[in-house]
Amino acid sequence: MEENFITVKTFGFSQDVTIVQTYMEMRGIEVYMKNFTLNRLTYPIFDIEMQVKESDYEIAKNALIEGGFAEPEDFVL
Repeated sequence: MEENFITVKTFGFSQDVTIVQTYMEMRGIEVYMKNFTLNRLTYPIFDIEMQVKESDYEIAKNALIEGGFAEPEDFVL
């Protein structure tokens, strides 16, 4: 069964992505950066979306908060 990826964080600038991506990967969380290459090649048109497996969402959310890359209120709907 193939698992869906969902967005856990968005970035407006590609410069902010690398450090957070490396941090998540060091914690063993697989990430996919949607629109990353597009924004690096052209003027940023879309936000870059950090996506994780649906089953890793809670772990990723907590890692972002612990690492200081997000606040708990960022995840309140």
